[in-house]
Amino acid sequence: MEVLFWLCAGAMAYVYVGYPLLLFLVSRVVRRRVAKAPVTPTVTMVIAAYNEERAIAKKLENSLALDYPADRLDILVASDGSNDGTNRIAREYAARHPGRVTLLDLPRGGKTVGQNRAAEIARGEILVFSDATTMYDRGAVRAMVANYADPRVGSVGGDVRYVRDGEEASAKGRQMYWSYEASIRRWESRIFTVIGATGCIYSMRKSLYTRLDPAAISDFVQPARALLKGYRSVVEDSATCWEVAESKRMSEELTRRARVVSRGIRGVGFMREALNPLRHPFLLFQLISHRLLRWGIPFLLILAFVANAFLLDHRFYRLIFVGQIAFYGAALAGLALDRLGIRPRGAFIPLYFCLVNLAPLLAVWSLLKGEKKIVWETNPQAP
Repeated sequence: MEVLFWLCAGAMAYVYVGYPLLLFLVSRVVRRRVAKAPVTPTVTMVIAAYNEERAIAKKLENSLALDYPADRLDILVASDGSNDGTNRIAREYAARHPGRVTLLDLPRGGKTVGQNRAAEIARGEILVFSDATTMYDRGAVRAMVANYADPRVGSVGGDVRYVRDGEEASAKGRQMYWSYEASIRRWESRIFTVIGATGCIYSMRKSLYTRLDPAAISDFVQPARALLKGYRSVVEDSATCWEVAESKRMSEELTRRARVVSRGIRGVGFMREALNPLRHPFLLFQLISHRLLRWGIPFLLILAFVANAFLLDHRFYRLIFVGQIAFYGAALAGLALDRLGIRPRGAFIPLYFCLVNLAPLLAVWSLLKGEKKIVWETNPQAP
């Protein structure tokens, strides 16, 4: 039990501290620079939308105002079976901006299906994928596109800044978690290639787009597929966007994260070639360290807790066990306080940590039941 406990503890320490630290140190020595240049290829922005009548007009205004040649940027709204005013608003913009805005009115099929269809009819050499609630800085597209002057680059992602709408624990936790995750992606990008992209701000060469199964998560699979074809996927720090951390309740945030993990696990199955250690050793190392072991953390937590329970005859392990109980108790207390609207500073940390690690358990359970998280529901957004 002692060996099991330390194996689990060591694996968790590697995932959360060891791997990021290794990336940071290596990135200080090894840096594959991108040969950027102010190029302006044709670009199609694909906006995934489902019942976004409160956000779509603002998003289209934001997209039309981007600092990029108007005759080289068109906007394609991929409406996934919207039954509110989303399509009407998009049509109004299409009528006012012919050739620049197009509505793709699709039956309900999920984000990946909409992106597949949009990629088929897109006119741009570069595809930029965004969400209806994501607002880009004016220079975001130009900053991403500059990386395509390097013929080795196949996919470019940006940086999202989460704006908290209130002081909900879910919003604060999501912002903190993303800051940590963004650093890891930045270091991966500098060394070799990033594993996955941010779904609300990433781009790729249209020639590299691969039609995906509806259950695949495109912002994870597409960049990896580009790499398997010999192209890098990089992060452009100056391509920024803003999004409200919209999950108001912890249950909503848990559902969102479980859906992301479930689709991510399925995504690994759509890029099996990347699991070949002889052909792609570093990519496999990244997948294991950044994704597979990360998704395995809740199982390690459970095993460590159980193993610790068998070692209580030692004072050292009793202290660790009490610490674990105190941490999980703090998470439960944080949940209770959050529901009462009481949010002490820092109390959300153990709560969000537990939420992040409960999500993979729910994801695995849904996969075992044969569920596919293909479609999503829209949370109300401020106009």
